[in-house]
Amino acid sequence: MPKQVFTFKDVIVASIVADRINKGYIRESNFTYNEKTERYVPVSVGNKNIMREILFPGTSIKDDMAILGKTSITAIESDFDIADEMCGYVEGLAFKALSNELQGYEKSLYSAYESNELTSFDFGLLASFPSSFKRTSKKEEIEVEISRLCADNGYIGKVGEKIEADIKIMNHIFSRNYNAHIYTAITAQNNLLNFWSQKSPSDLAVIGASISITAKVKRTSNSKFYPGIAETQLNYVKKIKG
Repeated sequence: MPKQVFTFKDVIVASIVADRINKGYIRESNFTYNEKTERYVPVSVGNKNIMREILFPGTSIKDDMAILGKTSITAIESDFDIADEMCGYVEGLAFKALSNELQGYEKSLYSAYESNELTSFDFGLLASFPSSFKRTSKKEEIEVEISRLCADNGYIGKVGEKIEADIKIMNHIFSRNYNAHIYTAITAQNNLLNFWSQKSPSDLAVIGASISITAKVKRTSNSKFYPGIAETQLNYVKKIKG
């Protein structure tokens, strides 16, 4: 029997539905053993398994999804809108492909898009794409916002100086290498700030929150992540309000 072939967009839509149902990306299905029933009970269903059920209706995973209350796996209008955006993003990689700059995941993604004949072997490749696309889109939004607000502003304070400021948290990442939280923020006067902290967003401030802080200016330089923008790096950051 010949393999069933799907278009790139068919598989992308399925991956978006799976991402929406799971509220993110789950790599593999997980089960726990119920001693009373002597059966394995599903705890979660992997995104690529949900994709298989969407594109190959009647798979054994359907029963596991029913137990978890995930019975509605039909694509909705917004799923198709997101699929158009994602396909547009991949199409935009053509410029990098022409100059042979594509590597790793992007290269595999673009190859799948160009072939437009995908099989079940490609489900794993695209299962995580909606989550990574959301991260990429959010990163680009933050970059545009920081460039718009902070482009013409300088540093806040001088190296070694103690400062007090009202700030808004713009971005956060956790560095496993340094076991520290790294925050990007802007002041009320739109100065770009960067600082490290042992406090998580739930303890300090989540992205989008505004707080008042005291700190000491550690360094002033052009930002590594937002080229051409003056960035003040702080240490000894302490939240005093918010």
